[in-house]
Amino acid sequence: MSEKQTEKSHIPTRLNVLFLIVFLFFAAIILRLAYVQLVEGEQYKHDLEKYSTRELPIPAPRGRILDRNGEVLVSNKPVYTVTFVEEQNKDINEDLVADKLAGILRMDDEKPSTDKDLLKKALDLKASLPVTFGDQETQQLIAKIAPKIMALPQFSAIDTLSDGDLVKTAISLGMRVNVPIPAKDRDALQKAYVAQNQKGTNTTATNDISDVDLLKFAFQTNKPVKLTLDSDARDDLKKELKAQMRTIPDPGDLAKQDDMKLLKLASMFDIDVPLPLTPDQRAFQWRKMAILKEMRAYGIASYIPRRIKVNISPEEMFRIEERRTELPGIDVIVEPIRQIRTDPDGSPFATHILGYINAIRPEQLNEYMAQGYSPTERVGENGLERYYERQLRGKDGVMDVHVNKDSQTVEKKMSRAPEPGNDLILALDWRFQSKVEDILKNALIEMQHNPATANKVKDVHALVMNPKTGEILAMASAPDYDLNLYYDRKKFNEVYSTQILPNESNKFINGFFAPGSTAKMLSVMLSLQEHLTTPDETIMDRGGWQVGNMFKRNWKLSGHGAVNARRALQVSNNTYMYAMSMRLADRGYSKYGDYKPMFHLIDFYNQQFGLGVKTGVDLPFESSGYFSKADELGRMADAFIGQYNSFTPMQLGQYISTIANGGYRIRPHFVDEIRKGTIDPKQLGQVLTEIDPEVLNRPQIDPQWIKVVQEGMHMVTLPGGTAYTTFRGLPFNVAAKTGTAQTGGDQDNALIAGYAPYEDPQLAFVVIVPKGGHGADSSGPIARQILDAYNSLYPGALTSAGAASAK
Repeated sequence: MSEKQTEKSHIPTRLNVLFLIVFLFFAAIILRLAYVQLVEGEQYKHDLEKYSTRELPIPAPRGRILDRNGEVLVSNKPVYTVTFVEEQNKDINEDLVADKLAGILRMDDEKPSTDKDLLKKALDLKASLPVTFGDQETQQLIAKIAPKIMALPQFSAIDTLSDGDLVKTAISLGMRVNVPIPAKDRDALQKAYVAQNQKGTNTTATNDISDVDLLKFAFQTNKPVKLTLDSDARDDLKKELKAQMRTIPDPGDLAKQDDMKLLKLASMFDIDVPLPLTPDQRAFQWRKMAILKEMRAYGIASYIPRRIKVNISPEEMFRIEERRTELPGIDVIVEPIRQIRTDPDGSPFATHILGYINAIRPEQLNEYMAQGYSPTERVGENGLERYYERQLRGKDGVMDVHVNKDSQTVEKKMSRAPEPGNDLILALDWRFQSKVEDILKNALIEMQHNPATANKVKDVHALVMNPKTGEILAMASAPDYDLNLYYDRKKFNEVYSTQILPNESNKFINGFFAPGSTAKMLSVMLSLQEHLTTPDETIMDRGGWQVGNMFKRNWKLSGHGAVNARRALQVSNNTYMYAMSMRLADRGYSKYGDYKPMFHLIDFYNQQFGLGVKTGVDLPFESSGYFSKADELGRMADAFIGQYNSFTPMQLGQYISTIANGGYRIRPHFVDEIRKGTIDPKQLGQVLTEIDPEVLNRPQIDPQWIKVVQEGMHMVTLPGGTAYTTFRGLPFNVAAKTGTAQTGGDQDNALIAGYAPYEDPQLAFVVIVPKGGHGADSSGPIARQILDAYNSLYPGALTSAGAASAK
């Protein structure tokens, strides 16, 4: 029987064929990749470099600020700016470029100091100095350095050093060390440090002494100090110390080091070495360091241009253009800076209103970058520029720049045009603002020449607003300074300490002033609202009132006789206010068993009228005022005459406006409209936002009591009132209140606040003359001139029926 043959499977053959096909496919891919990489790789790389694209920002013009009539107050002025940017695939000798630029530019922020500081600056910037020592000078320098090196511990002994010795060694090498000093040791070191420095010509404030300075002092004078590091800090310090010591040559090898290496060691050991430079060379090197600092602005991407100097002169621009081939990475661009209007006579305008822009501060950089800003942008630093930063800031355009491997531009294409920022339209008229500024300047000059106020009055302030809308019509201080100085750093540095620093603070939102007798309107309303008295009840003033165990006197020692609520305001009677304060204290005794809770009631009514709370004005950094913590019985009487708490002029303006409009606390504001920015400077854009009057609250005061106070304020300007002579003869009625606030010195602050016309208030005003004496004597005439100026500028605006006959 024949054996049956088994049929063979075709699967192995098919798998082999499939494997072969896959192998050939991948082999072809690998060969193609090898060809692209090895044969054509250089060409592809060249093409990629040829058409490398960078996106560069095109600065957008910032929005303008205009007055209510469309007059431009803040605009943009084109200036030439020197920039530096690292060029792709090109190694630029930044030190050499800075050296050449130093022969062209005069840096505004250049601040020459000692040779030690110059050397440290050069080392920090990794810059060279043209310093050459002779053999004798070199040996003298080595003789100073060698003992410092020999005093260091052995490298192998670092791991065995105590915490104190580790810190001492690190500080001796100029390393930054952050180690806590025990409070007891710090106090002792501070006292010893201050005592030693006061023996010389230096005066040292305790708050200005750093921990590093204290430790240096302790080690130099062998003062005991106990230092303890945690394990991580100790290990990190050991690691850093070892790395630093590896860079230090042996004393025997110092002669082999070049001059800059020796200078670096001298700086490390805090050795003062006079540099062999002439005065001109020294000034040149400081200028070079200032330039190099801007070129090497750390934290900014290398492809973003860094500003070296803004607003260069035409001569500087031409000299740079002539030497362009010698200055790789340097460019001169046109960019806008802010141009602020000045008064007709060239003096400053709206200093504490408009504000200024500046480079982003380092501590704010992350915050702004998170919002889409670039590190080189300028932002609002103060005033309206800061408050409305998001509105004024434009949207930068984008330029696509195609460059080749030599960073030469092949093609430029704008992918997005810049969009200008929005414009702000203010409520104020520049003519009135300018006139108020002129009034204050002249008044200050006059008072400084008056023997009664000379050497006492240093500044004056005036605020004018519409009590019905909250619109601020004028706000000025004298003296002030030109905001354009912020865009001319050279002049800025020259006058900063004399003109800017003393007047930089905005006293309207950050200056605290006791309201004096201008607070008496609130005292009367509180007394009436709390049923402490009635409008017609009279208090007999015989020169003062018994307050606890003391007799507090009226300003008129003989007294005013019988006074009621209205007359108390008319003659600014203190005795009436003392009597009401004691009734309020009695209320506290009967209700709480103590008068002290009544201070909270006074604070409550203050806040109802905007005193002691932020007004909401559209300016940054507004303060809340100052509430006294004293709670003696006599202080309650002081509160009723305005000698207890202190408030800002803006709060006083809101307070007076609330009285003038019948009881509506309205948010004060400068901006009336926000309009879309336009490229055409003569054309206004569409209205985006209108700022309507915003009522913040209605004080919990019966309107009839507000009416009583209004009548009392009107009586102040009538015969027998404290401001009668001030406003006599005006063709309209004024309601006002004078104030004299004690300062504790030899001269009181003078205040006056009010509104006009009495029948239909169009403006409210506050004038403060620190150390100006009696309110009606110094601040009163200023208020009179302001009303005259307004009435002249807007004829008939303040005139109401019967006003002239009432006078």
